[in-house]
Amino acid sequence: MTDRLIVDYEGRIARPPQEVGAQFGDMRHHASHAVHKGIVFTVHADDGTTCTFRQAVRLLGMMQVDEVVLTRNADGSLTSDVVSGTNVGTRFTQRFADDGKGGTIVHFRADLPVSGIKKLLKPLFRRAVYGTIDKAFREDVVDLEQKGYPRKPI
Repeated sequence: MTDRLIVDYEGRIARPPQEVGAQFGDMRHHASHAVHKGIVFTVHADDGTTCTFRQAVRLLGMMQVDEVVLTRNADGSLTSDVVSGTNVGTRFTQRFADDGKGGTIVHFRADLPVSGIKKLLKPLFRRAVYGTIDKAFREDVVDLEQKGYPRKPI
């Protein structure tokens, strides 16, 4: 049986759920506007429901390169499965709920298989994953609340 690491994160963005969900699932936007410093996205294909892309990020000094399939679900949530690479078997889920004040509560879950050094360093790895999610979330807040999504042409 594979050991798993579950990391839950929740935060608020002062934009409507439809806009937040669209931005979170728009990997072309993330790639072309460098929304997340230190994470490189390369989009392979996007048909509006499913997006395949490569994600590269350094975590605890280790380069993590993954091929990801993102699915935009009918309920507005997003599911991203790592199908190959450093973190194969990982699943990210994001749900977006109206906060009743014009904003969105984002529920994010990372479910990662851990083995080898990651298993040995599980508490440290948990903190690193949480920190990476928190940093990325704060960058999404800036992107949505300050820069605007989608970007308006100049």
